Amino acid sequence: MIGNCRTAALVSSHGSIDWCCWPNFDSPSVFAAILDSARGGSFSLTPVGAPRGRQTYASDTNVLETVFETAEGAARLVDCFPVREESAVRGELWPDQEILRIVEGVSGHVDFEAVFAPRPEYGAKAVRFEKRGRFGTACTFGKHLLLLHCEVELRARDAASGPELRGSFRVRAGERVVFSLTYSQEAPAVVGPLASEALRRLEQTKSFWRSWVSQCRHEGPYRDEVRRSALALKLLTFAPSGAIIAAPTTSLPEALGGSRNWDYRYCWLRDASFTTRAFLSLGFQEEAKTFMSWTLHATALTRPRLQLLYSLYGRAIPKEREIAGLSGYRQSRPVRVGNAASRQFQLDIYGETLDGVFQLLPFLERIDSETRRFVIEKARAVCELWEQPDEGIWEVRSGRQHHTHSKALAWVALDRAVRACRRWKWEAPIEEFEAAAARLRSQIEARGFNSRLDAYTRTFDGEEVDASLLVLPLVGYCDASSERMQGTRRAVSQQLSRNGLVYRYRRDRTRDGLPGGDGAFGLCTFWMAENLALCGRVDEAKRWFEAVLSRRNAVQLWSEEIDPETGEFLGNYPQAFTHIGLINAACAISKASEAR
Repeated sequence: MIGNCRTAALVSSHGSIDWCCWPNFDSPSVFAAILDSARGGSFSLTPVGAPRGRQTYASDTNVLETVFETAEGAARLVDCFPVREESAVRGELWPDQEILRIVEGVSGHVDFEAVFAPRPEYGAKAVRFEKRGRFGTACTFGKHLLLLHCEVELRARDAASGPELRGSFRVRAGERVVFSLTYSQEAPAVVGPLASEALRRLEQTKSFWRSWVSQCRHEGPYRDEVRRSALALKLLTFAPSGAIIAAPTTSLPEALGGSRNWDYRYCWLRDASFTTRAFLSLGFQEEAKTFMSWTLHATALTRPRLQLLYSLYGRAIPKEREIAGLSGYRQSRPVRVGNAASRQFQLDIYGETLDGVFQLLPFLERIDSETRRFVIEKARAVCELWEQPDEGIWEVRSGRQHHTHSKALAWVALDRAVRACRRWKWEAPIEEFEAAAARLRSQIEARGFNSRLDAYTRTFDGEEVDASLLVLPLVGYCDASSERMQGTRRAVSQQLSRNGLVYRYRRDRTRDGLPGGDGAFGLCTFWMAENLALCGRVDEAKRWFEAVLSRRNAVQLWSEEIDPETGEFLGNYPQAFTHIGLINAACAISKASEAR
């Protein structure tokens, strides 16, 4: 993944940009070959006759490097969205949205083929090319402009899926060939100069990322993995509003050939608590503050209730629909845009959101009336809603039930509201909140725990365990060393784990209203590791943690799920929740190691 905190692109190990939405994360795609290699569109710089390249990031940056080796030589492809400090923006004119691609000769010589085949609107819109002299070739569709500026002659031709630009070139040791692709929605468009100016933008981009990640305070176990996850989370942040998207992709399947293919290019409030804790643990206070500011803004239109997810600017999520023209990732259909989960009721989001706000409050210079009102208002809403069934954390589509995890997080919402009101002496119905919290805890302990299983259960009076119950000690509902939590961990390990990875729930026992299966959930395995670290069982925590790490890819980015048998990534990618889980588990292991 490369990006600029507004949108992102996925670059394959063959040197092809196979996914990119412009201008924002949730805009229609310009390149979508990952969902249909023929009709989706791509921008490839591929060595002739070369196998896959070796991908890595330049140290402490989001600048991607792919090294290719052929019989004749070796070359490096450098990809990035140029970014820089705001202070530098005032001094000179840069393209607002640019992908910079630089091919560098390492040894001998390597022949490349360049193919530029944009297919806007998920492959549905036609494009046309127009030469713009020394400014390159323009590709227009509607009010949008793509301008490809390069040092190679590319010729237009009509391919089966539409028009494309194609050309070939050779790079020798010590030589560079530069490609600049800029996007503009407004005139005039700013074109990125090539040659030395392009190299300067690249160096400024590296400097930006290294300066940002240098704030990371984590120096304990898994330092490199934590820093890489922090850089990934920063890439998934939408800078104009502070929203953090779940993933930059849509419809990457939870099982190959299956239909559990969802659009994750939006912001889930559930991420609030875990994201805030991750950023604050690493020293990124500004990111945590910005995210919570977005939360207060985004939820204003739905107050006093909370929605499950919001758009980048806090608007309504588009209605879920299917894109008929794309075949799907490895024939996994349908391809979906929008997300019907936005209409679900999930009680737990009140707890995660108020917990996130509560963690951030001590870092604020001043707590304004809007923040105070938000906390009290949401606690009142929980008092009204907690007795209702909900769809639960995993967004099942089989109807509402009384989910134990949801009730526990409702308790968390009331607990944080009470603690905030007492600490900062806010006027609020504290006794009402405390009474509701006491009733909630009584119900959870009486109906959410199964003595025969010796575990908390997925639903009240249920017979199944659920990995979401691993969250209970992480949010302070109970102690990780308590007998009931130890029994729950054992049950989750015995019933939901395979080859060291944890599933969310047992598909053979749980009716979720959806066909097909899914993989083990990376986040749930990190929850298990964090649980054990909280008990001081560091060696066990590390075993679970490293069971996930052993499935890492070359660039240490994580998908939503992993196939425990093959290690193949499943679901949308890269997944913010998985990286958040990695950071929080690593910090817990570090703290437990120091204590020991």
